[in-house]
Amino acid sequence: MTSFPSRSNISTSSANCSLPPHTVGTAFERTGGRHWLWTGRFILQSPAFEPNDIGQLVTADGIQEDLVIRYRETTPGRFFRNYSIGFFQLNEWNYAWNRQAGGAHADIALTFHNFWTATVETGANFRKLDERLTRGGPLMATPREWTTTATLRNRAAARFGWNGSLTVATDEGTGKTLNARGGLSFRPGAQWQLSLNPTYFHAINSQQYVTTLGGGRTETYGQRYIFSFIDRSTWSTQVRMGYTLRPDLDIDVYAEPFAASGRYYNFGELSAPSSRVLKIYDTNGTTVLPGPDGSRTITDGAATFTLRNYDFNIRSFRSNVVLRWEWRPGSTLYLVWQQDRKITEVLRDSVGLGDMFRSLRAPGSSYFAVKMSFWLPVK
Repeated sequence: MTSFPSRSNISTSSANCSLPPHTVGTAFERTGGRHWLWTGRFILQSPAFEPNDIGQLVTADGIQEDLVIRYRETTPGRFFRNYSIGFFQLNEWNYAWNRQAGGAHADIALTFHNFWTATVETGANFRKLDERLTRGGPLMATPREWTTTATLRNRAAARFGWNGSLTVATDEGTGKTLNARGGLSFRPGAQWQLSLNPTYFHAINSQQYVTTLGGGRTETYGQRYIFSFIDRSTWSTQVRMGYTLRPDLDIDVYAEPFAASGRYYNFGELSAPSSRVLKIYDTNGTTVLPGPDGSRTITDGAATFTLRNYDFNIRSFRSNVVLRWEWRPGSTLYLVWQQDRKITEVLRDSVGLGDMFRSLRAPGSSYFAVKMSFWLPVK
């Protein structure tokens, strides 16, 4: 972490707070009632509050208030067995009243007469000043974001179960996210359990932290906080199968092919604290010289530095096959076969569905293990 003359110049947090380290919280809830439910919370965490000797604290220096209001109908009607409509909002500031988090969302949850369920949630995440984006440096602003998530699933007790969800998000910094998930579960017989959970994720982020270098401008305390745009894609599927041969003998199979890629572009450095504007390299008097290995040599006035190629393309496949035999009550034998395959390449190409299946041919290792547990009666 980089040291600076004064932390108060970076986060404008209330380091001058004369109160001792403290955390205070209160909550008011209505958890019963036919229609209206609500929750309100207010939490204070002083900048010096750090109880890491008794637990783990991710962040402090917060003034947080939450509000949740929900209307529900539990009496079956013409179209739905039940439904609820909710609104919730979150705001958090540090002790200098810099917004650290905030958003307002609404959702609707529906249960149909056949016990299918559907949910839709949509709302905005407000602009904020993130204290962690620069990894210990000045606060950095983030853009306003709008997110919508929809889910649909059939009844939980169905022999053939399925579900799907779709999340779409955009922000004013040209970022966007598409996340699609699905699930299939099937019981062809009392002895079988099968499930399949595919996932597709694609996102463009305009604030991907890269590194911190010296030789920066006075406005950024002599440091260069370098960011870039990143185009990320992920394909993965989780496959599970369980088969019971006898009450004391069963086999479980788990497999997960996975492929992910990331392409970095439009590198730049933070222009000023509490801003989200980047000084993009190859503009404003700077030049970028690409190297044969994908690196970039940046010239900014009299300063020259090189950024390595951060692009990545990963394919992996992991699987476990476990045979479990309880050869006598309390005594069990396990036979395990595990595969761990992975390849990482520096490629600019985005992965596709075919790359996920190509992960089965990635180099790797196979392991065989035997485990036995005994139950010894004590007389």
